[in-house]
Amino acid sequence: MKVQLITHSSVLVELKKHLLLFDYFGQGHLNLKTNKPLYIFNSHAHSDHYAPAIFNIKHPKKKYILSNDIKPQQDAFMMGPHESLDIDDLHIKTLFSTDQGVAFIVEVEDKKIYFAGDLNDWHWQEDNEQDHLDNIYQHDTYLKELSYISKDHFDIAFIPVDMRLDEHYIDGLREFDQNVKAKYIMPIHYFGHYEISEKLKKESLNLSAALLYPDHDYFTF
Repeated sequence: MKVQLITHSSVLVELKKHLLLFDYFGQGHLNLKTNKPLYIFNSHAHSDHYAPAIFNIKHPKKKYILSNDIKPQQDAFMMGPHESLDIDDLHIKTLFSTDQGVAFIVEVEDKKIYFAGDLNDWHWQEDNEQDHLDNIYQHDTYLKELSYISKDHFDIAFIPVDMRLDEHYIDGLREFDQNVKAKYIMPIHYFGHYEISEKLKKESLNLSAALLYPDHDYFTF
């Protein structure tokens, strides 16, 4: 498996026989092998996770798997939360996002991959009682969604970290690691702030999963 963070939350996973592209939104260079089928996943319609430019990707064997809040411009498989779908030899499931759209679970080539999209424990600054209630909802809903995959063991999981959450930027990552088994976790949702990697390295995380930081062009394992 070869894993590359293209930018922000855009990720390319290359397996022996498949290419999986997650949340590409038209930014960053794509180097796609044409001898492997390409499966393009977009978790929701926010402009930092999807753009119509995905339909301009040139590849001889491509298929689109999109959250059903996206309006596709070509034929695509559309998925809502808590659905499952078999496409070729991929088995795909979804979770409900605490923000918008879905998170993806993909099983292929004896690998299991989790891509969160914007499913996260979004704990924002509280200025009033409604903000407090919203944060409780975020936390409880996130843990509920993780409970659906608590018995899974992922080869890699892509989890948001976001400095806009201040000291809560790693809440979702910690909670995922505490509730779900994964061999590797790659943080996503950087908004270009790759210095987050250095900040993460200084945290006392004590994770069971190994963290992969986007300070290399790609990782292979």
